[in-house]
Amino acid sequence: MRENKTISQLEVEVQRLKSAVEELTVLNDLAITASSSLEVDQVLDIIIEKSIKAVQAEQGSILLVTHHQENPLQTLVRQADRHSRVLNYKVGSHITGWVLKHNQPLIVEDLSKDKRFYTTEEERKNIHSLLGVPIQFRGKIIGILTVTNKKSINSFSKDDLRLLSIIAAQSGQLIRNSQLQQEALEKERLTQELAMARAMQMALLPKEYPTSPYFELACFFSPAEEVGGDYYDFFQLNDQQLGIVQADVSGHGTSAAMIMTMLKGILHSITHQFRSTAEALQEINKILLHSAPPDVFVTMAFLLLDPHKRTLEFSNAGHQPPLLFSYKHEQLQLLENQGCALNCDENSVYQAKHLSLYKGDCLCIYTDGLIEAFNTRTEMYSLQRLKDLLQKSARNSTGEIITDLRNSLENFLESTPQTDDIAAVVIKMK
Repeated sequence: MRENKTISQLEVEVQRLKSAVEELTVLNDLAITASSSLEVDQVLDIIIEKSIKAVQAEQGSILLVTHHQENPLQTLVRQADRHSRVLNYKVGSHITGWVLKHNQPLIVEDLSKDKRFYTTEEERKNIHSLLGVPIQFRGKIIGILTVTNKKSINSFSKDDLRLLSIIAAQSGQLIRNSQLQQEALEKERLTQELAMARAMQMALLPKEYPTSPYFELACFFSPAEEVGGDYYDFFQLNDQQLGIVQADVSGHGTSAAMIMTMLKGILHSITHQFRSTAEALQEINKILLHSAPPDVFVTMAFLLLDPHKRTLEFSNAGHQPPLLFSYKHEQLQLLENQGCALNCDENSVYQAKHLSLYKGDCLCIYTDGLIEAFNTRTEMYSLQRLKDLLQKSARNSTGEIITDLRNSLENFLESTPQTDDIAAVVIKMK
């Protein structure tokens, strides 16, 4: 009798030591994982694999908690034991939601008899026993680790739940470290992409401005921290005519810079073929519709200046209307001639308008980033402020007008960072 009792005690002790060895083995494996530079999904796979093996389950999964209120459990990584016959069932959100709501471990010995959950026929067929534990980091749930179906005839035990809770406790820091590492790499990648896009954008802008005894010209470009799609260019069509283009590509980053590169190529290829600014916009629209992504649009002002004849032809594709200051009449005029933005509609039709220019007349072309710039008081710079500035400065040289514009905008913005690129071109007849 005493001998049987001693054997029983030894068996208990052996089982306790075996459990301790299993725990140390799992924790050691997780420690090795922590020292590796792995992506989040790889880390989650390892955690699930170790969990399945540790508690002898058929399948395991991890749901990561997100900040989306409508879908707080969004990222799912699921894995099954290689020898399991059941490979494709999923624990319902009502079960994982219970762990999330109560912030405590869950053990289900027989799902079909558990009154806490309303189960579907498929769940009752595929899921028998279940363990679910919260994964925490600094006191907050960041995920839920779940294993299903003990491979032996028994249900999961309290020892299994204890072991899974230990794994979950170690996993919180592991997952968060991996997330931070991935976020840092993504931030570095985005920084490099923005730097490349910014370099592409700056390379597209003209390095030299046209000079003429008949007019003077100055430009202003202020890039935002995030790359936008502002672009302007000049085309000397012949000895007498100067093409002037200002465009704004929707979107940000490298994609916007790539569309700008495409746009410059298109412009340089057609500038000597069109007979009017309207015809040029028509052709550009046609090319973009066959080559640019459908979710991208481009606004553009296209002007043709003949300084000898002192005439201006202009067309517009959804861009801000240029401003013209008449020196003779001392008043401002919006050159309105609106058409649809490019790459939106294959049936878009553009019109060309003409006007005569006189000595002292001043023309300003600008992007919406200028008049829609906001300061710390959420006030917008506005078209009216631009009009007021030109009304006062238009008699100065174009260089002085640009300086006044820069100072006005800087004083208005104060310390507010730009959210969009700002571009302006000022032309004055001599």
